[in-house]
Amino acid sequence: IIQDVLFGRGKVAFNHEGNSRFRSIVESRIDEYSIAHVKKKRLIAIEIIEMIESLDPPGRFLIECPKGNNGGKNVVDYWVPADREKAVSKVCHRLREKRKETRSIAPR
Repeated sequence: IIQDVLFGRGKVAFNHEGNSRFRSIVESRIDEYSIAHVKKKRLIAIEIIEMIESLDPPGRFLIECPKGNNGGKNVVDYWVPADREKAVSKVCHRLREKRKETRSIAPR
């Protein structure tokens, strides 16, 4: 589903339409996240998750499950929904990473 957010590395996850939407949402909340206290930061992550889940059809946060090993490379067989805590953790991580990126390119 194009609303889904794929947790993973590489072109498949990066180029997925749901991930592009997710990055835009994260970017729109980064200023608020940067000045928030710890509890509010978690709430921002939950709000982002709820935004994705409220799409029509609902978006999900998915984790890749490796099928096996193919010459040293894992092959993705299928994607499974992340549990809520894992999704919150991943969204918080993306917010922190985006904040670091924003600070490193900001004029001084």
